[in-house]
Amino acid sequence: MWKHRKHRSGGRRTGVKQRRSDRLWVRSRPAMKSKIPWRWVGRALMILLGLLSVLVILGLGALYLERILLRENSLFAIRDCQIECTGEALTPKLIEEYAELSGCTNLFALNIATQRASLLQKVPRVKSVEIARRLPDGLQIKVRERISLARLEMRGYYMTVDREGYVLGSAPSGARHLPVISGHGMPGMRPGSHLAGTPIMNALEVFDVCETTPLRDQFKVIRISVRRPEALELTLEHGVRVALSWQQMGTQSSLSRENLERKRGRLAEILKTAAARDKRVASIDMT
Repeated sequence: MWKHRKHRSGGRRTGVKQRRSDRLWVRSRPAMKSKIPWRWVGRALMILLGLLSVLVILGLGALYLERILLRENSLFAIRDCQIECTGEALTPKLIEEYAELSGCTNLFALNIATQRASLLQKVPRVKSVEIARRLPDGLQIKVRERISLARLEMRGYYMTVDREGYVLGSAPSGARHLPVISGHGMPGMRPGSHLAGTPIMNALEVFDVCETTPLRDQFKVIRISVRRPEALELTLEHGVRVALSWQQMGTQSSLSRENLERKRGRLAEILKTAAARDKRVASIDMT
């Protein structure tokens, strides 16, 4: 009987040990699983660092080869520099000075984008610049100049402006044939200033239409006052004064130009009719 009890008590202990061992085994499995992702993360980081190191080495090697084979290669030294200017004021010598080409001796040491931006910023008269390499030792620069369309009347002097409204600088003595824009009330303008959105653009549009239409020889506008925002005051060659406005004025759109061309055609007809009847016209209201 006692043996039987011992056997039963021993069985309980064995069961307890088994259950405890089972519980310990179940708890240890998540700990083992949690170590596996960290190993992969470490390996991935090592691979990534290795790839980055290879890329850095390749980049440095490419820069070194570029410097040796291109920028410091005497084969690509600049020996033939051709500069072409289309305009009335800029010369190849001036462009060479502004571009500071004397300090650049190699074709590939010259940053074309930076040089183009520098010329456009330094020289307000430059409208566009084209720079091209002509291997092995040639450099070609083509400069397109802005053309003066009118003179802006300032206090005691004049400044020239092109069709797009860019101020080009002080008007030279040879620009006296250009028409005048007055009454703008804008002091302190400097070369390179852009007058977009100002009444001056309306006057420039009138000058442009008068110069580019087939009827440009019928009359000539010598002065435009922009002091009135609702209308321009034109002074023609023989002293006739014209108050002018048109639909879409100030928008600088194709529709505005069409309406202005119609007004210009009507003005030409009025002057032609008055001349045929031998009548002198002092002023015309075309608002």
